[in-house]
Amino acid sequence: MGRMSLKTKITAFVMLIMSTCIPLAAHLTLSFLENEFARGVEAQQATLVTRLAKDLDDKLVVSHDALASAARSCTAGHLASSRRAREFLDTLPALGSIFDNGVFLFTADGKLLASTIEEVIRPDMDFSDREYLRATVATGRPYISSPYISRQPHRHPVIMFTAPIFSLDGRLVALLGGSMDLMKENFLGSLSDAKVGRTGYFYLFTADETIMTNPHRGTMLNRGLPPGLQSLYVRGADGGVVCGETINAKGERVVTTVKRLGAAPWMLAADYPVAEAYAPMLATERSVRTWIIPAGLLIAIVVWLFMRHLMMPMLFLAEQIRGIEESGTYRNVLIHSGDEIQAVADAFNSLMNRLHEHEEKLVLLSTRDSMTGLYNRRFFEAEMDRIDRGRHFPASVIMVDVDRLKWVNDTLGHAAGDRLIIVAARALQEAFRAEDVVARVGGDEFAVILESADEAAAAEALERIRRSVAACNGETAEFRLSLSLGAATASTPSTLRDTWRLADRRMYEDKSLRKAGLEAG
Repeated sequence: MGRMSLKTKITAFVMLIMSTCIPLAAHLTLSFLENEFARGVEAQQATLVTRLAKDLDDKLVVSHDALASAARSCTAGHLASSRRAREFLDTLPALGSIFDNGVFLFTADGKLLASTIEEVIRPDMDFSDREYLRATVATGRPYISSPYISRQPHRHPVIMFTAPIFSLDGRLVALLGGSMDLMKENFLGSLSDAKVGRTGYFYLFTADETIMTNPHRGTMLNRGLPPGLQSLYVRGADGGVVCGETINAKGERVVTTVKRLGAAPWMLAADYPVAEAYAPMLATERSVRTWIIPAGLLIAIVVWLFMRHLMMPMLFLAEQIRGIEESGTYRNVLIHSGDEIQAVADAFNSLMNRLHEHEEKLVLLSTRDSMTGLYNRRFFEAEMDRIDRGRHFPASVIMVDVDRLKWVNDTLGHAAGDRLIIVAARALQEAFRAEDVVARVGGDEFAVILESADEAAAAEALERIRRSVAACNGETAEFRLSLSLGAATASTPSTLRDTWRLADRRMYEDKSLRKAGLEAG
């Protein structure tokens, strides 16, 4: 038997190397890339879920604050009869735009006093069996209910926000409620139509594992979660974002991310099917395993370099997303790969831009009065606390009340009363600078904070208001505007709220004097 040639030895050695080392190297390389790809997908999904959870929390808080603010404005007179209660609800059009399943006024024992949908829900109906009423009465605090089936003809799953109403002696006498339909296009119901990629989706579930929102409408209000999702729920109970691979109700493997909301005991979850999420990685792995032996070492090297090049945009995308998450400030990610990864980046930018716009709108809604465009009471009190801790003293507070508003409402209608309030707001805006804090703090009450303003400056401001009112009362004016005014000045920090109360008292004294003068005349 002749000796083996060098050519044969080299060929055999190359074949031995190709049949042993290259498959191992390919396996290790693909495993590394698959792990990096999975981390990138999870990082991207965690950022999406975190931002969406924050957006939902902000909207829940703003909605509940709006309801609580309206509840604080409810008086004993509003609760005297169903008609008065309905008239009170008619003055809260902003709540109707938030709570699309109706706004309700209940007595403390659970009877319906009035609602904005009296054509289907009648006064005197008994709702005392509802857990949101029992919880609010028991705690005396605002409450967000678990989902339940509405008694309205549509029989949709809904949730109820409640806010207690107290009498002057501190007794709970009524409750104001606002209901959202989980199958309508509000910020909760529209969650069912939001997408992760092409086939992924978001959903909400409660602490007792009840499905609140889901693209599969038939599963809403079902209880019980798959075992894999239950383990993620337990790990995310402390409020952190948790990712993992689970099996959904259809038996599909999905990348699941869960995040607990802060404003309600609910979990936000996102399912992204593995078949779509890892599609580029899985396709490449199959290709490498198919061609690795016939293609040899050269193909293995090319595949490795190609995969490295292919993964760079995704790794860069994940790096940018992590940077955004760490910095806490949003900016567009920059990917120019021209493939699905760039499509994912574009979709991410589009979603984040919409969320950013929604955040800005929420900030505007949380600081501005919807009718007049002035600052609202919440912002006014926050500014008062800020100034009260500062050093810009003396500081003055001016209180303003619109005279004869009830007469206008009773004789000309509430729309005319609204126009009178808007005229009053315009008169105040023209009397002050844009940087001055001019706020609507009640139905017909306004307040102004003047930093670094002594009593003389406050008196001058009152004169400016009177001149502005006179200008509004021209020959073409629809109403004769009349304002009661009161001012007080704080000389030292931590006294501004007392000054506010003093200005309010002086305003009422001015109103009494004006009323007495009119009666004497």
